[in-house]
This record gives sequence, structure tokens and C-alpha cells, in this order.
Amino acid sequence: MAMPSAARISNEEFKPVMRRFAACVNVITSVDGETKNGMTATAVCSVSADPPSVLIIVNKSSRSHALISRSQAFGVNVLSSEQEDIASHFASKSADPFAEIDHWIGRTGCPIICDADAYLECSVVKETDFGTHTIFIGQIVSCDVSSKPPLLYHEGRFCGLQQAQLEYA
Repeated sequence: MAMPSAARISNEEFKPVMRRFAACVNVITSVDGETKNGMTATAVCSVSADPPSVLIIVNKSSRSHALISRSQAFGVNVLSSEQEDIASHFASKSADPFAEIDHWIGRTGCPIICDADAYLECSVVKETDFGTHTIFIGQIVSCDVSSKPPLLYHEGRFCGLQQAQLEYA
């Protein structure tokens, strides 16, 4: 069987396919000294259960990238279906992102968003650069779950589990 050529596809070909991946909406939080930041992201994935670890993928041009790289810590806040406004807030790149967001400070110093569906606090154990992004692998040092329905992102918009199921029924 012949292998397909290694020719690159264009961004215009790639992006519509990636929009088909339904994903949980998360806010990745970071801190360095007095500076707190958060960014809306779907690029979160479990790595291993032993040791418990996840990876996040962050654009090198993001404010969060420098904070995570310097502090070697990040939080993952899995948003509930009731937190679409929070997802939009952190996607807007506010100058003071936590000024009006209820949160508490976790074990790593990273902000944890109140009423999120779940959260993880991680200590970075590995960084790998690829293209315009860095993959941060974090060992989980603290976590909790509240069992609320998750907020999803699919085809360029927010939706809940029932909405996603109805679209394909």
C-alpha cells in the first residue's frame, strides 16, 4: 500500500475539518507574580492516569504562554453549560480578566473559576514547541468535579450536549 504524499494542506482545508471536532470548553488559567490570566481553549487532553497528567496547547503569541512557561503551572477550568458568558469573556482578551469573575486561588497559585463543571491544577513537567504553539504537559496536583452539564464548542459555536445531539438526530 502506497503512503500518501507528505504534501501540506492549506489552512483553508484544515480549519473546516477541525471545526467538526466537538470539544469541551475550558478556561486555562495562569499566574506569574501579581499577573493573572485566562484563555478560552478546547485543546486539552488527558495524557496518563499514572501519573495523572494532561496536556494543553497554547499559541506562543498568547499572554498565557509566557505566564505558564515562567511559572511552570496552569489550571484547567472545564466550563458548565451555564458559563458561555465566561467562555466569551476569556476569549476577548480583557486587560484585567479576573476583575469581574468569581474565582479562588488554587494550590499552584492559579485562579480557579467558581461554579465550573470541573477543574485541574497542574505543574508543568514538559514543554514541546511545534509550529506556532507549545504543548505543555502538566502533572495534576489538585482537582475536583461538580457534575454539571459541560459547555461544548462545535462548528464555531457554543452548544450543550442536548443541542449537539438534536443537530444529528
